[in-house]
Amino acid sequence: MLGLRFTGQRSLYLREFADTEPKGSKVVLRVKASAICGTDREVWEGEGQQVIAGHEVAGQVVAVDTPSWIKAGDRVAVNCHITCGHCEHCMNGDLYFCPELTVIGFDRHGGNAEYLLIPESSCMPLPDDLCYEAGALMVDMLGTSYRAVKRLRPLPGDTVGIFGAGPIGLAALLVSKLYGTKVISIDLKEYRLKMAKRLGADHVINARQADVLEAVKELTNGRGMDGALECVGSEVTTQQALNGVRRRGKVALVGVSHKVTVNPWAQFIQRELTMFGSRNFNLREYNEMVALVQRGLPIEEIITHRFPLQEGKRAFEVFGSGQCGKVILNP
Repeated sequence: MLGLRFTGQRSLYLREFADTEPKGSKVVLRVKASAICGTDREVWEGEGQQVIAGHEVAGQVVAVDTPSWIKAGDRVAVNCHITCGHCEHCMNGDLYFCPELTVIGFDRHGGNAEYLLIPESSCMPLPDDLCYEAGALMVDMLGTSYRAVKRLRPLPGDTVGIFGAGPIGLAALLVSKLYGTKVISIDLKEYRLKMAKRLGADHVINARQADVLEAVKELTNGRGMDGALECVGSEVTTQQALNGVRRRGKVALVGVSHKVTVNPWAQFIQRELTMFGSRNFNLREYNEMVALVQRGLPIEEIITHRFPLQEGKRAFEVFGSGQCGKVILNP
């Protein structure tokens, strides 16, 4: 089968890999959609990896061995978290906390290929009225933002700031609007701010052209935002989120960063702020997301580019430019 392999320093190539065969409860999926995610960037730009990337995947089961419930022909979205299945975290649906966690696309071959071998437990039924691309978007882009907004618990009329108008930030925008909030989208790229405006942002701030905190202060009549989602993963935007919310405001950290300096007294104790991290969706929330998309949540409008595997290099160049929304590989 054909698959894309990162060789590091923004290099990749298409090569032949051994064909996959079902074994026991592992099934073979024909990949129909594999979405490029921001977490692929570190591997693509860094040292590369031996396994095929791609952890936002949906497709059709084409071969089984001794499954317990799935059959050839089933349409599925792929949960990339492969776990023990019996620890307290697995039983609670928080698969990413499992001590035996391995991840499709990082620890084992992922979906940037024609076929994918996965455990039956990673298959999440995809209704016939949802396309494969929607399935690929739900298992990470929507799932991550959906859970973060749920935990933020905005109320109708609240003002929510979303730092970053990439795919995660845009998905968070769509979910936030379901709660009846006013959304301020903040980014450096005019392309993505235009997307945010089209998808329903009430206000947009270009951080290259304006003082973000002054703009937030003006838009909220000096009160500050009720909540914020940091979807970039940087010291600057995290500080802007913390300093831009009101007293007793809440900040959700969604973007991956590795160091942030905070002032416990001035930023938290004095203003009684709440800050929390949010990683991915709980297994029980998958059906909630399916229902939202079936009722019209327009997550597919975040997609701006589609490429076949043979144009994988071009797909990642577009992704790396930032002049895009979600980029999809359609093997």
